[in-house]
Amino acid sequence: LHRRGAPEAKRMLRIAYLSLYNLYCLIGWAYILFLTVSMVAEKRVTDFWKDLEEPLKYVQTAAVLEVVHALLGLVRSPVSRTLPQVASRLFIVWLFMDHLHLAKDPATASSRKPSMFVSEQQCWFGIMCTIAWSCVEIIRSSFYGLNTIDPKLVPFPLIWLRYSAFIVLYPLGVSGEMLTAYSTLPLLQANDCSRYLGGCPPNPTLLLYVFLMMYIPGLPFLYMSMLGERKKRLYPKPVPKPSGIVFPVTKKGDRSTTATAKEVFAAAIGAVDQEASKRALKEKNWRFGYHKHIMKSMVVGAQSEEAALKVAKAGLDHMYASFDLIKADGSSVKLSQAKKERKNIFHTATIKGARPKKPTEIKVPYKCFHTGEYTELKGQALIDQVDRWVSWGTIEPDCGDAIKDVVRNPSWSDLSGQFFVVLGTTSAMGPFLLLKELGAHIIAVDLDRSFIWKKIIEGVQDSSATVTFPMKEKYTNQSGEDLYKLCGCNLMTQAPEIAAWVSDTIPVTCKGKPVTVGGYAYLDGELHVRVNLACDLIMSSVIETYGAKNVRLANLCTPTDCYLIPERANKAARDNLKRAPLWQKALQAMFGPMQKLVPNALKPIKSNKGEELHLMDALVIAQGPNYAMAKRLQQWRAVLARSEGCTVSINIAPATATASVVSNKGFAAAYGGMHVFKPMEIFYQEVSNAVMGMLMIYDISSPNSPARPTFKLTNPQQLFAQNAFHGGAMRCVYKFTSIGEVAALINYAKTYGVMLAIG
Repeated sequence: LHRRGAPEAKRMLRIAYLSLYNLYCLIGWAYILFLTVSMVAEKRVTDFWKDLEEPLKYVQTAAVLEVVHALLGLVRSPVSRTLPQVASRLFIVWLFMDHLHLAKDPATASSRKPSMFVSEQQCWFGIMCTIAWSCVEIIRSSFYGLNTIDPKLVPFPLIWLRYSAFIVLYPLGVSGEMLTAYSTLPLLQANDCSRYLGGCPPNPTLLLYVFLMMYIPGLPFLYMSMLGERKKRLYPKPVPKPSGIVFPVTKKGDRSTTATAKEVFAAAIGAVDQEASKRALKEKNWRFGYHKHIMKSMVVGAQSEEAALKVAKAGLDHMYASFDLIKADGSSVKLSQAKKERKNIFHTATIKGARPKKPTEIKVPYKCFHTGEYTELKGQALIDQVDRWVSWGTIEPDCGDAIKDVVRNPSWSDLSGQFFVVLGTTSAMGPFLLLKELGAHIIAVDLDRSFIWKKIIEGVQDSSATVTFPMKEKYTNQSGEDLYKLCGCNLMTQAPEIAAWVSDTIPVTCKGKPVTVGGYAYLDGELHVRVNLACDLIMSSVIETYGAKNVRLANLCTPTDCYLIPERANKAARDNLKRAPLWQKALQAMFGPMQKLVPNALKPIKSNKGEELHLMDALVIAQGPNYAMAKRLQQWRAVLARSEGCTVSINIAPATATASVVSNKGFAAAYGGMHVFKPMEIFYQEVSNAVMGMLMIYDISSPNSPARPTFKLTNPQQLFAQNAFHGGAMRCVYKFTSIGEVAALINYAKTYGVMLAIG
């Protein structure tokens, strides 16, 4: 295929293949439904398995491809939902139905008599399954067959059936499945069970009950998921009027995130490489093709310090020049202009904690994600655990040294007299809890929601910290709900006003002392870009008004991105690949062509001066281009701010099992199997908060920190991989982006291993 035509050819092949697959399913299930209805109409219910065994096995077994499709990314269905559905049906067909209907005494095995364990009632249970399954799959195959070609081809009645028929069909099908499985109980309880089945697993009745018990959490989860999809598809929420920081209007008249993202990255790349910039603009499948352009923006910036700064400036300049800010009155200005027109509309309040100052020893509440063992780490115990993480490869050696330096210098952890602006104060990955425990003065910025400010203010009152915050009205010693309802602001809609308030508040509060400004707000999808752009506007405004040398920026990098990494980490990844167990190498041979289990260590690139630079590509495409753009603008600001004289603490955090992450069953399953790939370790939120807070303390306290602009780097982009608590992503045998689905399958194999053994 011609290079430029390859993506389009792949897209057409995907459409053709999925169309044929859906057509096969449609015809197959229609045939099964026809046979079932004919059998019932002719009152030949007891011929159920005689008529349906062969077509049912052929058509249902083909559903294994559904799991393959999800693994390969051919469809957007999550493996976490697809695998259990397919597996449960295969168990019913190949294990329960097959054994129930074919169980015979070996002495009369040649007889054409039906199984002695099957009655007409049990045949009806099978009919319940085939009716429900065939109706669901006919609707589903028709819907996806048309949707794959062109979503506009799907008529509304079919859409309604896709998201409504399950209300009746799912309970019918599950009832049939459970009754069919339960019907095998007399067979499994028979003393000579193995005589009829040609072999029998140990404790077969226990395994049957285990299988049935899986339906208890499984059905409600699946049913509620579909009800949520139904509500979203059939009764979508009205699109709110755009307000605050919004994506710009495109040539088509919409506010497309895709078109804007292309232009932003084309502008960034184009500052160094015009040809690569044109390729980004011409990308037809940005949702799944954006990855190579993100990587390219890093590679072109790696040519030199000047190139890195050009890429960062061009990217941010384009965002400020193109994004709009829609004011409360409906008028719109470009973000660059809105920043110039910022005006403070807030009042200021300060509350001091009532508790006396206490010793400042940081504790890490370490609960191992894999084993569940809990240990409170502090002092020498924390140092010992850090050494174990370094030895295993879960964190970088310089990261270990930084954490140990914080432990050995307890005065660094006394944050009384230190000032921190925390944008998104109560964010899950933010340092608020640690800062208040260490007595810091927190300038808090968060949403105007009473429950948020109740948490912030009451938390500070029960500490030795101080909090300063914006209010809609003058502070007159209000308390309780009367106070909470007046606190806060909206980053998305009031960014210029917040920037003005923060810029006015810092000189009065900090009185010339350094201030750390951290951005921790997180939202899904395109909102994440917008809220991070709001944080950036505030950060850049503070740098302009308070002076770069007095401002320290703080942010967190994700392990699922692409970075310039130390040579030692690249070498460790190569060594880990050589020492990978045979079963992993076998899976690599099997899944490698599908872009799964791809070796992590990449070939080095060279700067314009001939210096070797090593890369890590862990960008997870499923996270989406908006997430990647939001993280990129943080990195761009970090590079520019450090070049202007700011200390910039922006360390890689590990993959963290926050509530929002593990609520996604696919991510939860992948996290459950990650530990088998050396040296990966998933961390709970409490651990990540503590260690990332310690790294920030190191960055603002140690004169040797790479966060300081005096620390020499070969390329500014190397900043992000310094002191990396990456959870193993840099040194992993395989790319982070290529182990998720396999890790999930390993986790499922452990969870459902008993049932798979029966099958």
